[in-house]
Formats: sequence, structure tokens, C-alpha cells
Amino acid sequence: MWFLLLHSWNPTDTALCGASNCSSRLSPASSRLNKPISFQLSLQVMFFLHLCSFSPAPPRNSVHPTSRRTISHVWHSALLFTYSGLPSAIRARMNVGTAHSEVNPNTRVMNSRGIWLSYVLGIGLLHVVLLSIPFFSVPVVWTLTNIIHNLSMYIFLHTVKGTPFETPDQGKARLLTHWEQMDYGVQFTASRKFLTIMPIVLYFLTSFYTKYDRIHFIINTISLMSVLIPKLPQFHGVRIFGINKY
Repeated sequence: MWFLLLHSWNPTDTALCGASNCSSRLSPASSRLNKPISFQLSLQVMFFLHLCSFSPAPPRNSVHPTSRRTISHVWHSALLFTYSGLPSAIRARMNVGTAHSEVNPNTRVMNSRGIWLSYVLGIGLLHVVLLSIPFFSVPVVWTLTNIIHNLSMYIFLHTVKGTPFETPDQGKARLLTHWEQMDYGVQFTASRKFLTIMPIVLYFLTSFYTKYDRIHFIINTISLMSVLIPKLPQFHGVRIFGINKY
């Protein structure tokens, strides 16, 4: 605890140092050590360590639930007091990986870290698995990759409604597909553009490796339209002929 106070002590303070040039007598390394934390933060850490030393952790098999609850409140208050005094940059780093605060997590799942890379790797893995089947030619493999991808994304984004999470939205998400829930319905976001561009890129690759064969071209074009048309803003929330309305 006294080490924290030494860290927070300002060597340029003449009242503590007794001389105006005492900071010059410190080495560069020691002068850098005197700057990491403030005096307020050191006091808060000292207060937290003080509570930790006199308030043991809540017992697991205690016969006195009231005392366990009291000790738990003391620990919670100490943690909250120490956390509130930390700089905003440190608090931001501490919050990485903690629970989200979204009303509906479905709105942000496609913005998660690594989700785009996982999506691309999944397409590549599917293509490699199909290539390993001996009696499939290269054009057939590319067409199957395109069809399976578009069919899966159509079911996942444009058919399945609701959310697997318990949301306090009065059942609003129950009637919306995943595409309609993304980014709270805001159009032309980064995730929406990415999910719109990927089928087009896959369609171009498929057309190239099938050498623009007429049969493959027709099948792949129909497959592409099945996932592009529902993504248009004009079809947001639209149920053609009442299909999948409820």
C-alpha cells in the first residue's frame, strides 16, 4: 500500500521534497515510475485492500445467509468504489468480453469480432469438403457450393423468425426475421453490405469456374436472386402472399 503512495507522489512538490531541484536527482526510470497513477486512485486501491484484509470472502457453506449477504454487499461496494475511480481508458479495457447491454442480441451478432472471417472460412470449408467427393466435377462443386450457401443463408436470414434469447421487447422480435432484426432495421450498414456482397462474389466465381454453362448459369442466377431480393429495403417486413407472416 505504501508502494502505491510512493508511485503517486509527485517529486516536483517542494513541500515534500524540500528542494526545488530534487526531481533532477531522480533517474529517468524512477521518474517514469512516479507517473502511472494518481493519488486519488492509490487511496481507492488502499481502501479496497483494507476491506479485503478485514472482510473475508463469503463462505460457501455458511449457515447464516444474512451474514453472507452482508459480506457480499461489502465486497460489491468495495469493487464498485475502486472501479468508479479508474480512468475511462482502463475501464474500457476491463469491459472487453463482459456481458452485452443489448435488448436483442440478434441485432449485433453479425457485428461480433471474427464473425465475418468465420463466415468466409465456413464457405471455404464447405467447398473443400465438396471437392473431396471423387465423382463431383469442378463445375458441379462450385454450383453446389453456391446453392448450399444461398439456401442456408435464405433459411437463416429470411425464413427463421424470432430470437433464441429472452428479450424484453414485448414480443416484437417474434414476427421479424434475422435480417429484419439486424442493426435494429437500419439499412445499408456494414454487416448488411457484407452479407449482400458475399453472394454476388460467390456467384461470379461460380460462373467463372463453370465456364458460363447455360444450365449452371440459370441455376446459380435463380439461387442468387433468392437471397438478394429479400435483402432489398423495399421488401423489409413484406410477406408476399402472406407466406411466413406468423
